[in-house]
Amino acid sequence: MVVYHGAYDLAMFHGWAIDPFSGGWWALARTTLVLFLIVSGMSFAVSWNRTPMAAKYFRRGLWILTWGMVVSLATAIVDPETFVRFGVLHLIGTGTLLLPFFARFRSWNVIVGMALMLASSPFPAPSTGSAGSPLLIPLGIPPASFTSVDYVPLIPWFGVMLIGTGIGSLIYGRWQWRWVPAWDLWKSLGMPGRYSLWIYLVHQPILLLLLQLLLNDQ
Repeated sequence: MVVYHGAYDLAMFHGWAIDPFSGGWWALARTTLVLFLIVSGMSFAVSWNRTPMAAKYFRRGLWILTWGMVVSLATAIVDPETFVRFGVLHLIGTGTLLLPFFARFRSWNVIVGMALMLASSPFPAPSTGSAGSPLLIPLGIPPASFTSVDYVPLIPWFGVMLIGTGIGSLIYGRWQWRWVPAWDLWKSLGMPGRYSLWIYLVHQPILLLLLQLLLNDQ
């Protein structure tokens, strides 16, 4: 994620000949998003198996959604035309609110998630000039004139979270790590995952500042 956004910043703000919207950079962005959502779903499955308390995830979902709104406000100030209306934090926050309703399906969530992803294909593209409804943006049916620097709607992307939840339910309690040497080292390598929200929130401002200082662009 940090590498991709570094390339994006170089292209958008420093004029480098990089196209972050196609080719390998596009593939990197999509791969990063898929892995991010699968890990989110797997983390929910592990956490739910330990403490199946819906109120806990209701609070967590609202917390993540709140930061999603902060991102929306900040990007709206910078660029009112393409600000984040429903980005990855909005998706994960909403998904965290919804996942307890799917916890009972356990490993079957892999199938449910795939079905949800396939459900996005029949949606017709908005016709040119169509006003559409902003209320449908979270569902993956934006107006024709819709643009956003980060758009991750529930359909199909909540399906990826469900797939991760199914995978997490499938392997929870079965995968033993006793054979892994230097377990303390592996735990320390996993530490950034405990602060993934904060890394997500601060990495772009830090990148922009560092690139400005290093490249000395005016």
